[in-house]
Amino acid sequence: MRQLAFLIVLVSLYGNAQNQVTAPYKYGKNGMEYIVKYKSGMTIIVSTFNSRPDLIEPISIAIFDYYKENKPKSGTRIQLRTSGALVNGTCKITCIEQLTSIEFHYESVEWDNGITEVYVNPGKSPPTLSQTAIAVEE
Repeated sequence: MRQLAFLIVLVSLYGNAQNQVTAPYKYGKNGMEYIVKYKSGMTIIVSTFNSRPDLIEPISIAIFDYYKENKPKSGTRIQLRTSGALVNGTCKITCIEQLTSIEFHYESVEWDNGITEVYVNPGKSPPTLSQTAIAVEE
């Protein structure tokens, strides 16, 4: 009888431990986060939209690295792992002569602790702006 009670408690604890918590968020940070200027005159600007403050810099760098390696098309859905989270979003790419603009729009953040945050558009209220641009010359 004790073994059966122990088994029931163990199974219920295991089942509850595997549940993920999903939480919406409305006000992420927007702004130009990473700027790379090449000696050839080519400039690449990475901007993030609806971003989580803890992930702004590592995701900006990861987006740039992903762009360099994969050359995705505009509208591509991208999944990046960095800083204890898996970030899902859409990438909008615009190229005009020597300037390339990469806009990454967060859709969800799956934290390693089991919490999944999903971006929900707040409507008319604009999100707060972030202007932490980093200039790098290669």
